[in-house]
Amino acid sequence: MNVAGRSDKLDKPYGAETIPPVRLPLDMGSLVEAFKHILDRVYSGIIFCDKDSKILFMNRFYASLLKADREEAVGKHIREYFPLSRLPVVLETGQPELGKKCSLRTNLALLVNRVPIERDGETVGVVLQTTFRDFTEINDVMTRLNLLEKEVNFYKEGLDSILSATHSFESIVGGNKRLVDAKRTAEKYARTDSPVLILGATGTGKELFAHAVHLASGRRNGPFVCVNCAAIPRELLESELFGYTAGAFTGAKRGGKSGKIEMAHGGTLFLDEIGDLPLNAQAKLLRVLETKKIERVGGIKTFDVDFRLVAATNKGLREMIHRNEFREDVFYRLNTMTVEIPALSERTDDISALVHFFLKSSGNKNVEVSESVIKMLECYSWPGNVRELKNVVMRAVSLIEGDTFEAEHLPMEIVRFQSDCPDPTPSHIGSLSTELKRYEKKVLAQALRLNNGNMSKTARLLGISRSTLYEKCRAHEL
Repeated sequence: MNVAGRSDKLDKPYGAETIPPVRLPLDMGSLVEAFKHILDRVYSGIIFCDKDSKILFMNRFYASLLKADREEAVGKHIREYFPLSRLPVVLETGQPELGKKCSLRTNLALLVNRVPIERDGETVGVVLQTTFRDFTEINDVMTRLNLLEKEVNFYKEGLDSILSATHSFESIVGGNKRLVDAKRTAEKYARTDSPVLILGATGTGKELFAHAVHLASGRRNGPFVCVNCAAIPRELLESELFGYTAGAFTGAKRGGKSGKIEMAHGGTLFLDEIGDLPLNAQAKLLRVLETKKIERVGGIKTFDVDFRLVAATNKGLREMIHRNEFREDVFYRLNTMTVEIPALSERTDDISALVHFFLKSSGNKNVEVSESVIKMLECYSWPGNVRELKNVVMRAVSLIEGDTFEAEHLPMEIVRFQSDCPDPTPSHIGSLSTELKRYEKKVLAQALRLNNGNMSKTARLLGISRSTLYEKCRAHEL
């Protein structure tokens, strides 16, 4: 016991009982041997390499880790044990690399430090050192690191697929003149960097055109970020687009969140159903388009953003301007380059090609379509456009038991509609009043379908009163 009352054993440094002291000799050769003796007892793997990446010294720890004879290792190139070693790079650059992942010949991995050794301004060797003190610790950490790396790659691949466009102009099916003209126009617009506004009814393929514009542009290698303005609650849309800072509102994520506009940096931002964008968000969007800077909700710092805007809507934006539901300055900013996609009822000559395309994409490419089915589909009004046609084909695919798509596989509303569709080459024409009544019934049925049976909207569309519409529907048993 010493004066302070502590035992002599506690005064000794940690591990002194197991490691004998090293007595340094006076001559230099023995001094080097003494340092090797010390390095053989540290809880870390150490290797010295010369300027040719050849091993000069390997301590016992590394030899045990590599299951190698350290005497035989001397003189061998470092890549004999580390096939992908960056040690030659450190020799060339003279820059140290700390905490880097390194793969072994035994398919294990380590975290290592690579520290260059300089003499007279020249890199003459490198010290390679593991960053953990024992093999068990290395294995444990590397197992967790590899698992984390796999998770990061998994989410990165998912994010890349979400932020990627998948449809080109070549993948948009149809040879109708109006559709072909729309594709040519959009392809020309894609070569510029100006905003593009895509107009069309629901289900006509506006998003496909947006994908194609991105892939045909100079930003094709950048992200493609899609936002459906109608699908996000209005009170959340602004923070979703512009992002927010920590504490911007109750429930805000710690550290804040970047918005969709920031995510589109270097690429394309597609705002679907832009007519549903709130007026305050429209004003902020216009500011971003003019300044190329964005400010998160609740923040004061601005970020530079570089993106190309593509917008789409099925609404009449001019009428919305008159009702103060859409900003005029935003409209004229978007309306410079406009593409209008025709409804399916305006390009019925594409129906046959679309049906075969959907059959092929469902894996039923050998199924034949009867001529009567094509005629019935061409006669139908298609209020849901191409999306509705795709759903009809997918429904039929689940019902077809043979190898032919027949009328029995069609929904009843399409079959019933056939009776209202005049024969393009009728063998008999009735009196004028009979033909007018027949055509009136067809128009009434189409108008009701377009408005999903809403009598007020149908009456406004046809320019008649609701009472008159009810009378005509009763007369035609609709």
